[in-house]
Amino acid sequence: MKIIGSKTNCISMKAAPIAALLLFSVVLPAGIAPAQAGQSGQSKLAKTSPTTKLPAIVAHRGGKRWAPENSMAAFAASVEAGVDGIELDIHKCKSGELVVIHDDTLERTTNGKGYVKDKTWAELKDLDCGSWYDKSFKNERLPLLKDVLKLVDGKLTINIEIKNCPMNYPGIAEDLLKLLADYKYPDKIVISSFDHKVLKTIAAREKKYKLALLGDSVIHDLGKYAATVGARAWNPAFDCVRDDTVSDAHKNNLEVNTWTVNDSEGFARAVKLKVDSIITDDPVGLRKFLSAN
Repeated sequence: MKIIGSKTNCISMKAAPIAALLLFSVVLPAGIAPAQAGQSGQSKLAKTSPTTKLPAIVAHRGGKRWAPENSMAAFAASVEAGVDGIELDIHKCKSGELVVIHDDTLERTTNGKGYVKDKTWAELKDLDCGSWYDKSFKNERLPLLKDVLKLVDGKLTINIEIKNCPMNYPGIAEDLLKLLADYKYPDKIVISSFDHKVLKTIAAREKKYKLALLGDSVIHDLGKYAATVGARAWNPAFDCVRDDTVSDAHKNNLEVNTWTVNDSEGFARAVKLKVDSIITDDPVGLRKFLSAN
């Protein structure tokens, strides 16, 4: 996903995630504790104005500004802070587990080497996935999706992106559905992918999960196309979010959840365009912006 915005508002890495949680608690409306804020799919900040629907705050890869991306530390910080949702990425390793990591290779965010698909979970589970971000996270290990589901336990929405491009993981749709079968909060699950074929496969097998089309282009006849896939949401790159594209989506009862927006100029434009969710590396900055505006 493309990143919109600078890193000038980054929280000190060594202070994360505690500093991030403190910032969240400062800007929450009176009477709303972080734990309470996390119980709603609609941002609790909407309570500040009964006539304004504010976009949901979704922490991109768990919130990259306060912890290593796609780490249990990031997801735990999101839960404690009471964001509306988290976005994460899954790959399938050699032994079949669904591993939470963005890249199909290990080098950027772990001390391992090679492709995720070529490693068993036994080879992956002890890799350090935090030191690249800051030495205070040296004990972070790669999560499995099942671990994140257990941590979140319905407290917020989980947007699961299936990373099936360029890798094509045989059976990943079935594996995901099997894992989600025992999760008690299907209404808090969104499944997205740039591979719309895998979304169609899921739609043909299970209707209770919201499916979202990921893309970085403007789709002709979006409503008709989404219907052929079985999607109920459109997750576009922010460059593709315009008055006409948002209007087209909403007229066809599709949610618009845009990525990745990280500065006040982008926040203001997204709110003006009436997107349903803003996926951001900086949930703290977005929360402060929504509170102030």
